[in-house]
Amino acid sequence: MTTKKFYSRLKKLAIARADVSVSVFPLNYKAGKYNFWRLQSRNISRKDKVILICAGIHGEEVSGPLTIYHHFNQIIDYVHKNNLKFILYPLRNPSGFEKNLRYNADHDKGEAGNNDFIRYKLKSGKIVDDLKDKNIYKKWFWCSEKKLKVKLPKETALFHKLLKKDLKYNIVACLDLHQDYITPSKKAAAYHYAFGNMAIYKPIINKIKKIVPLWKNHYIGAGFNMAINKKGTVINKLPASELIKSDALGFIQRFDGTLGDLAYRLGIKYSITAETTGATPRAKAIKVNLLWIKGLVDLIK
Repeated sequence: MTTKKFYSRLKKLAIARADVSVSVFPLNYKAGKYNFWRLQSRNISRKDKVILICAGIHGEEVSGPLTIYHHFNQIIDYVHKNNLKFILYPLRNPSGFEKNLRYNADHDKGEAGNNDFIRYKLKSGKIVDDLKDKNIYKKWFWCSEKKLKVKLPKETALFHKLLKKDLKYNIVACLDLHQDYITPSKKAAAYHYAFGNMAIYKPIINKIKKIVPLWKNHYIGAGFNMAINKKGTVINKLPASELIKSDALGFIQRFDGTLGDLAYRLGIKYSITAETTGATPRAKAIKVNLLWIKGLVDLIK
């Protein structure tokens, strides 16, 4: 699907509503020009509880953007009828989505991928982007801080700027929709990254496992220690040291410098990265995503 078609439908749906506003920002790559969209509830006050929903940072992971594409009104209606507000980034990597590439059309993954938000300073003074499952560090920074001189892809750098402005609102939940095409699997399944007390999500998980099995008690290293060939194809390199075992509910707690980790560091109460395997039929992956959206709204209210 082209980004033009994707945004055309969203524009038609959004302008038909009085409770949604849209902002559009340019992204200029060597390979072409693309638009980056941000949508939000109109008239968000600082007292409102806000859910931040993001999708499409990895271009080949289309189930997240398509969840929004096909169910936009349903999602917004559910958020608003429960007296919440939303901020939505439906396509965080528009050129990758259109080209079916994990990273952008210029094949620029930056220094640590395009879902890159944090650098940790260890007690030794070393700067790292991933603590794995060991939450031990001296200090953390946004990796876009100038003093760190981290090279970020254009879509990620723009998202940093916008997200820092979003933090003036009372964001109580952050949901990042993904789909794992890089961990070897022959089965449809769901797993999830989260922090703290995972048991609070049991009502959501109980619904998800009726759609697809949970990838529980399974060693997973998605997105870590990868290589990308000249054609933009992911070559998986996952030594045992990179793998973390999911729990009995399919949860992984990994302090990996991604958006979910950032949300946790910022004190956002509910921080979820939702994953389904690449073998999961698209319709089922979309159902799982909807369960996460509605389930988090239910938790917040």
